[in-house]
Amino acid sequence: MGPGSARFLFRTFKRILAANTAALEGMARMDRALGGEYVFDTAYLESAVREVCRLTHLSAYHLNGMADEAYVGLYDAYLTVKDALEDILAGGMGPLAARRVLPFAEIGWELEPLVGLASVGLAVLGRGMGLPAPDGLAVTVTGMADLAGEHREEVLGDVEAGVTALYARLGGPRPLELTLVAAGTDGAGKILATAFADSALAAGQAVAGFARNGAGGGAVAVCLRPLLTGVLAGTLQTLAHDPTLPPAMLAVARSMAASPAAPLALPDPADRCWFSRLAPHAPLRTRLAVKPLDSVLPGGRPLTPSRGHSLRGSGFITPQQGAALAELGLAAERALGGPCLLSWVLAADGGFRLTGLEPAETAYPEWSEGPDAADSMPDAADLLLSGGQIACGGVGAGPVVLLDDDTPADAVPLGCVGVARAASPALSRIVPRLGALLAEVGTPASHLATVARENRVPAIFGLAGAAALAVGTMVTVDAEQTAVYRGVVESLLRQAAMQGASPGSEPEYLVLRRLLRHIRPLNLVDPAARDFDPAHCRTCHDILHFAHEKAVGLLLAIDVSGRRSLGAPRRLREDSPFELGIVDVGGGLAGAGDTVGLSEVTSLPLKAFLEGLLRRDVQRPGPAHLGLGDVMAGMARTSRALAAAPEAAGANLALAAGDYANITLRLGYHFSVVDAVVSDRPEHNFIYFRFAGGFADGDRRARRAALLLTVLERLGFRATRQGDLVVGKRKLLETGEALAVLRFLGALAAYTRQLDVELADEDDVARFARQFLKLCGLVPPNAATPEDA
Repeated sequence: MGPGSARFLFRTFKRILAANTAALEGMARMDRALGGEYVFDTAYLESAVREVCRLTHLSAYHLNGMADEAYVGLYDAYLTVKDALEDILAGGMGPLAARRVLPFAEIGWELEPLVGLASVGLAVLGRGMGLPAPDGLAVTVTGMADLAGEHREEVLGDVEAGVTALYARLGGPRPLELTLVAAGTDGAGKILATAFADSALAAGQAVAGFARNGAGGGAVAVCLRPLLTGVLAGTLQTLAHDPTLPPAMLAVARSMAASPAAPLALPDPADRCWFSRLAPHAPLRTRLAVKPLDSVLPGGRPLTPSRGHSLRGSGFITPQQGAALAELGLAAERALGGPCLLSWVLAADGGFRLTGLEPAETAYPEWSEGPDAADSMPDAADLLLSGGQIACGGVGAGPVVLLDDDTPADAVPLGCVGVARAASPALSRIVPRLGALLAEVGTPASHLATVARENRVPAIFGLAGAAALAVGTMVTVDAEQTAVYRGVVESLLRQAAMQGASPGSEPEYLVLRRLLRHIRPLNLVDPAARDFDPAHCRTCHDILHFAHEKAVGLLLAIDVSGRRSLGAPRRLREDSPFELGIVDVGGGLAGAGDTVGLSEVTSLPLKAFLEGLLRRDVQRPGPAHLGLGDVMAGMARTSRALAAAPEAAGANLALAAGDYANITLRLGYHFSVVDAVVSDRPEHNFIYFRFAGGFADGDRRARRAALLLTVLERLGFRATRQGDLVVGKRKLLETGEALAVLRFLGALAAYTRQLDVELADEDDVARFARQFLKLCGLVPPNAATPEDA
């Protein structure tokens, strides 16, 4: 990007930030409406979608302006999302509405009205989330309607062809299970009938039977998948109300030994087990059936002694298996947006397989929605933290686990309370595993807040002191009151479970839920991933995040070596370790003239950097101690410096705006860049640092790089080093913290100037690093410190 466009790049970057912020705030309002915070109508949905689409397109447009139209594929991704949203608002069935039969591989959330909840749920849970759900196909609302007309034979042919293709994917014919479900734009996903088939022809006949018997005139679809068998079968109700228990899940288990062809039609004996919704999902209550002596049990033997000719007190599933089933249920509940009833089988290998799902019905509808008199509410003595902002409402409890961008998802216990210093988008992959989320830095309009709402994980952002919570401590997070309590507060969990029991069935609510599935999910998380490109943007959130990350990269790549087109810089007239020219690109400097004092610098990030740079106590006067090897090593770099363009040699230049600074330092033989945005919105703030070069030999330059890496990591940077090149980044900082870090970087620039020639060994690296950290107050004043250099 040419140097003359620096002002344009920054102005356009600011427009992208503004559009992203407004769009994320709009998503947050839609999420609050979905949660029942206020009443809305069709007019609200239309205006909300129109505004989010406008802002999403604006981000894509501005990014292409910055990148010379390098990302035109982003427009195609935007149009695909926009078309899907407009189809939903128009009452359409989705882009594949004309199809009569669809394999699960082509089914996403947007097709729920066309194929029904059973098919879309199994397809998304299996393919999209990696849960143990079968492959299959759906006979759509269109197909079922055509069966009643003149296209009957064509539909039956499509069904048989679809089953034949399914058999090919499965490796051969096998028994099938068919479920008739309520569908359409007003369909609730209720299962209306079930049938079984052992061939493609029989499957077609079963579908025809469903159509012939009808469903009261409503829109229906058929979910068709392999009939899974195993040792046990049953259901899991992900929210089972019982006033005598904490929030619970109800698992019903039966043996499949007697009739594997129709497991859900089995008579009792059936075990009923209530498990806690909180990890580790301990059993709360069991009602175990009396079983025949030859019943298949965990471990192949009774858990307790038998009496007479039957087993008493022996359960079909173990507590460990129940916990695994509960984890599957909560994952499905988060994906569906509310409580559900899962059907499952336990395979011979000990793993669970999902076989169906439908909306849950309340097990105890007579349970009062008000607080029970026996419930013990928390008091002031139980309060650990309070404050911050609601990123996602709700209540969650679990052990505290500290998170950062490098935390592996599989190392995070399910149901824990995740605590992070900053609400980084990199944590998105961990959110589905959490019972609640706390962050010291972040806002409800951040990317991670949107992911938390998508997964219905209670979250508080901007909560001071969160990172000080002891790891492993059991806490309850009440996001609605922005409070964290000691221990597990069952009264709060019970009330939250009641509030979330009925997610809403009004037409506007169902439409909003469908709309948000195209708006808020964040699929592109890692900017370094191979699939971080326009072709993989599937939602508005993907497009916004992609535009933001690429815009930051373009801003960091500003080249100011040919600075003449930027206008004449003003020289810093303070007693600085080196000369510095400053160019105002918008609100960065006050006054006029050829020079500028520190008091006239109005750029927040630049002023903070200069305050550190001008500190007398970190400046190291005196000549560098050069050996012959250092001089010889520097000769080649001297030749290259002399051959460089005149304007690039020794060009120390800062671009300054009110909340932005790009500081490029070319001090003899080393080159460094500090690029920063500091505003009142933590999600916009970042600091980038890059350093390379030096005059001394390679080993000494590498040692200075090691010193810089040590300091950057102490300042909280994600930093890397390769030879004498050091790169560090920090994102999501509160204003005060960002300015403090920039002051340290300014001091570091002054302190390390020509330091490479004095680093004779690794002990020097540790000594100088510790001296600098002590000068800046970053080590305890009473800590043992080597002699100052």
